[in-house]
Amino acid sequence: MSFCKYCGRQLQDGEVCTCQQAQQSAGAAQPQQEFNQQAAQQTFQQGAGQQTYQQAQQGFNQQQASQQMDAVKKAGANAALDYVNVLKGLFTSPVETVSAFVAKANVIMIAILIGGQAIINMLTRLFDMLIANSKAKVTTGSKELDSLLSSYYSSYTNTKPYPAGSIFKNMLLEILLVAVAAAVIALVVMLLAKAFNKANVTYMQGLAVYAITAVLGIPAELLSWVTGLTSVGFIDRISSCVTVFSNVAGYAFVYIAIRALCKDEKKIPLIMAISYVAVNFLTWVLRLMF
Repeated sequence: MSFCKYCGRQLQDGEVCTCQQAQQSAGAAQPQQEFNQQAAQQTFQQGAGQQTYQQAQQGFNQQQASQQMDAVKKAGANAALDYVNVLKGLFTSPVETVSAFVAKANVIMIAILIGGQAIINMLTRLFDMLIANSKAKVTTGSKELDSLLSSYYSSYTNTKPYPAGSIFKNMLLEILLVAVAAAVIALVVMLLAKAFNKANVTYMQGLAVYAITAVLGIPAELLSWVTGLTSVGFIDRISSCVTVFSNVAGYAFVYIAIRALCKDEKKIPLIMAISYVAVNFLTWVLRLMF
């Protein structure tokens, strides 16, 4: 049993008074309740929509990442195939292969070759230092004692191990040497070819002149290093032969590449000489710095 708070009339349970004040109060509460329900429904719909958008965005990002990965794999496969074709062409038709390589000047292939040459040089240098460290003996600090020990033990050596800082500097030096050589040869070839022959030679084509040497230089470096690890005289001579062959072939490829850019063959030896002298000088400077 309850009473109306406006007129005081006795009401049954759940009954709403019919007086004007009670009806107005009930009418005002109804729109507010409907508004609250609509707001709650709108909030729910917005939350569901936001969740759907996030799921769609996540799916799109995954699809885009998958497409990028597929593109990288495809580019890597194409680069590997191009490398094999160029390497094969250097033995079957070197003039046409080198000329086409320089004329095309594929940025990705050039970057892979120069970067690969730098990495191979760095790794072989690293392994050489690690091998030297494994064979190095710690000296006693006394020349007399070192001399006495060396007279009894033929394997005794005064070679000191490479410290960690020296190893890092030598690794960095190998990368810088390749980068400087590529940059200098590219710059000299571009400038002199334009000066002597008025040819429209790009810097990327100049980099291709150096990169063509890495096509054969990378496998030759690996083979030479592996065969040089053994103490067998015959195999050790193979290492030397591989190095000589790679160097001579590299000079020949550079000559062919410059001839493809500069038609005046009389100027090619001068361009090559200036390029290698500049590289040799900067190499000497870098080694002094490190």
